Amino acid sequence: MTKRRLSPPRRGSFSEDARESVCLIHRDNQTINVELVALTDGVELEIWADGLLRRRLRFLRDTEARKYCERVASRLTRRGYTPVLPQ
Repeated sequence: MTKRRLSPPRRGSFSEDARESVCLIHRDNQTINVELVALTDGVELEIWADGLLRRRLRFLRDTEARKYCERVASRLTRRGYTPVLPQ
């Protein structure tokens, strides 16, 4: 008898509960928007650069995602970006 493997849920079949823009940072030629997306089973952090999705990270808790966002924002401010929205 063979074991049945469980496949992970499909990414296209999820529904988000809420969305919040956490951080908006810009430089002369680029704007970066970091959004927090609440899902039923976790939280996603989406990093958008000039309207294109650059990275999507998944976290179990909201606090972990916000801490990561703070680290990304501090790294970008050291590289010459200036925050538009408070972090």
